[in-house]
Amino acid sequence: MGASSDQIERQIAEVRGSLEAKIVELRDRGRRRVRTASRLALVALGAGAAVGVAVVGIFLVRRLTRPPTRAERLRRLLPRGLAGLPLDLRHARRRALGRLQRDVPPVRMYVGDRQVGEEPRVTQWERLVVRAAQAAGTAAAGALASRLAAALADALRSRRE
Repeated sequence: MGASSDQIERQIAEVRGSLEAKIVELRDRGRRRVRTASRLALVALGAGAAVGVAVVGIFLVRRLTRPPTRAERLRRLLPRGLAGLPLDLRHARRRALGRLQRDVPPVRMYVGDRQVGEEPRVTQWERLVVRAAQAAGTAAAGALASRLAAALADALRSRRE
């Protein structure tokens, strides 16, 4: 038959005892991992802060030791009220250009009977044929020009003789 109830109770007690030990061990491991993770987070935070301070320090040192730009020199020369004048002129120019772009109506330009900018689509084959025709025309013109030049040279030589 099966095990007696005393044996089952003993087995349950043993399992509970081993489970309690494992649970305690797992809790301890969890606490250690939390401590390790918090230490790592603090180290990373400290390193990040150190890098941030170094970057800001480098930026400030660079900013304070670099030579002044033309705009900065100009601002130093002009009186306080006029110091922002070049920037104001740039801003006014941008605004005027933006206003012109908004206020000008769309324009259509025609050359002959074709509207500029709306050429019909050209397929790859058409482009290939046009390029081949151009190459053939260039070769024919070159050959004709060289023959004409040779004929002219012969005519000039025969005239001299």
